[in-house]
Amino acid sequence: MLDAMHEGRTYQRVELITGGRRRRSWTSEEKARIVAESAEPNANISDVARRNGVSRGLLTVWRRQAWEARSTSEHESLFAAVRVRCVEERPQNAAAIVEERDAVSVVSCTIEVSMADATVRVPMGADSATVNAVISALRRSR
Repeated sequence: MLDAMHEGRTYQRVELITGGRRRRSWTSEEKARIVAESAEPNANISDVARRNGVSRGLLTVWRRQAWEARSTSEHESLFAAVRVRCVEERPQNAAAIVEERDAVSVVSCTIEVSMADATVRVPMGADSATVNAVISALRRSR
């Protein structure tokens, strides 16, 4: 009897998905950090994307947007490359140094901010008001 009732009907599968799938919302700071990481020399874009939980395609879109924003003079750049560079310096006065092992070296660090066609080098320890004033001046000069 049951076979007769179901004759001619096909089996249908119904899936019930509970909970909502949300798209991740990335802040501008997160995007800038990830794009900057992908712009490092010898960076593998796929590895950077995987490490940060973003698809390679989306990272490519962000990189293109950053490039377009940087190359378009009408709009303020969304991204600025920031690097910290440290250099070990030894005293120039060799006569004062008895032996090489007695030489005292000094590590000098600077922060480099690259925006548009300009790079500003700020010594470590500079107050934030000075750094903000320099960056504001760069933005206005574009």
